[in-house]
Amino acid sequence: MNTLLRGLWAGIMATSSMTMSLFQAFKSLPFLQKAPLPPALLSQEIGIKTGIVKDLSTQQQQLFTMASHFGYGAAAGVLYALVATKIPGNALLKGGLFGVAVWMASYYGIIPSLGLSTSASRMTRQRNFMMLATHVVWGMSLGYTEQELRERGAKMLDGRKNPILAK
Repeated sequence: MNTLLRGLWAGIMATSSMTMSLFQAFKSLPFLQKAPLPPALLSQEIGIKTGIVKDLSTQQQQLFTMASHFGYGAAAGVLYALVATKIPGNALLKGGLFGVAVWMASYYGIIPSLGLSTSASRMTRQRNFMMLATHVVWGMSLGYTEQELRERGAKMLDGRKNPILAK
């Protein structure tokens, strides 16, 4: 599997782990902090600012949120796959640190520079911790998945190498 596809798939799978951990962490927030999750707020704001979306139904907004959230995770996964083999070390540690870097770059850099309201400086400490922790989950999942796809994926995903069908 080539590097770009490996990163794309690892990013998508890691975003699934992150999303489930976000849903779980959201439950522990205090009642007054249970505003929609940052990916939902960001996708809505980006959609409005760019004019991509107008007057979406609830279901359409949810689909747009998930598509943009998984798309961002997949794009970051590609970036990780491009550098992962150049940095020695444990995949879980590298991935976790990459997750922290993505959180910092996004919530302290990209989001505020685009004038979006869901920056780290505008969130409560609990919501920031939730986002940081789930980015660590994402990064560790990304690191592990990328490594497994790189090291074992070729054998496990190639149906032509089926020993049952071998002559």
